[in-house]
Amino acid sequence: MKIFSINHLILIFLLILFSVLIGLKIKKSKNNLSYISIFLLSLEISKFFFLILTNNFKINNDLPLQLCYLYPFIGLIYLKTKKEFLLNYLGAFGIFFSIFAIIFTNPTNIFNFHILYCYIYHFFLLISGVYITKNFKSKFSFKNILIMFIQITIAFIANSIIKNGSNYIFLNTFLDPFHYSNYVDNVAFFKIKFYGISINDILIFLINKLNMFIYLTLFTILVISFSSLWLYIFSNKK
Repeated sequence: MKIFSINHLILIFLLILFSVLIGLKIKKSKNNLSYISIFLLSLEISKFFFLILTNNFKINNDLPLQLCYLYPFIGLIYLKTKKEFLLNYLGAFGIFFSIFAIIFTNPTNIFNFHILYCYIYHFFLLISGVYITKNFKSKFSFKNILIMFIQITIAFIANSIIKNGSNYIFLNTFLDPFHYSNYVDNVAFFKIKFYGISINDILIFLINKLNMFIYLTLFTILVISFSSLWLYIFSNKK
């Protein structure tokens, strides 16, 4: 299946449609919130053991350091601490992470374990995000931005130490596009040419035009601004 072909677009539409409908149908319950977090975590644990048992685990790709795969850990932290601001994170970013992954995951080899798992996991992640946003809206909090940056920092350190194609949270795609890694399946979109120019070309142009410090500053401002706006949209305005 070619990326953004008719079949791919139908797949994207159906995955998003059914997950949203299911998320809206689930009745409000604290137990359901627990079940969702535990279920997503169990998927991650199952994947971890499956890859180890089949001798396919790769430290540069399979640690749970992507934002979406850290999501159930944030859910468990909420269940333990009852910090209401975390619900804003779980709802808003559950929707964003899952939709972004469903749209931009490369479906060329859809029955590859990682690709198939990515679609299945994010299908349920979107259900979670929609369910929490509908039933457990909380007030906007910048603490969620800090939580995300802590995760980004951990991923950045992991990428720096592991190397060998490591690209957790796709930071090397954004921060070091000169050494773009073909190892990562989920960022094929960055190589697609629009009028002869790809997103990867634009990132490299910006780094060449600006110096790296200015580029990283603008990147950080963009992440903070977009994340704040996204969280605000899905927060309780009352």
